[in-house]
Amino acid sequence: MAKIDILLGGFPGRSERGYLGWSGCYLLTTGKGHKVLFDTGGYNERAVVVAKLAERGISPESLDLVILSHLHFDHAANWDVFPKAEIVVHERELAYAASPEADGAVLRFHAQALRAERRVRVVTGDEIVLTPELALLHVPGHTPGAIALAAEGAILCGDALKSRWDVQGKLSPPWWNEAEAMRSIERLRTSGAVLYPGHDVPLERVGGEIKPRGTPSVRIFFPDKSEHVVAAPQTEKVYA
Repeated sequence: MAKIDILLGGFPGRSERGYLGWSGCYLLTTGKGHKVLFDTGGYNERAVVVAKLAERGISPESLDLVILSHLHFDHAANWDVFPKAEIVVHERELAYAASPEADGAVLRFHAQALRAERRVRVVTGDEIVLTPELALLHVPGHTPGAIALAAEGAILCGDALKSRWDVQGKLSPPWWNEAEAMRSIERLRTSGAVLYPGHDVPLERVGGEIKPRGTPSVRIFFPDKSEHVVAAPQTEKVYA
């Protein structure tokens, strides 16, 4: 059974300067000991991701697989930090990132670099089995080539399901296709799995309700040596 370790927790907040871009970054270890990273965070988190791995005795060179849920700046910026890992991305995401229709959060030059990178595995289709423990799900809507990772009772959603707001039927912008996004959210919501959103704590079904595991929070440091913790409001029940 694959073990899921939260390297960076997602945060469902926005600011007056736009989206904070604090997304979830997850390390999975398979039963055979393979190290899999799902999403890589944003540029400001390059050193943090490496440090979090080092805390676990893992070097960037030892990663076997890096899965990019989609090619937005806050999820895919750091794939190049892992020089020996196979990089997985959906073909529709690469095509979208290279097209004039790509939204402003897409890392266009990363798409070009990924196309030229020999260790990239471009996947197609709706469900792709990676190992006996792991399978990719094509969940379009937020972007055309968004993928989630199913891992034995859990699904890492990327921004196909960004936060608890999406579970409540209040779709969080931006999205490429609203109708497809809602279909993908419903597919994830009714899966029965523990859901790991792109920008929130894990959500699990308890009885007839979906509830969060913990409270999203971020610790902020200032030059006067003060610290402040910004936490999302606590919510016991997310969705019935």
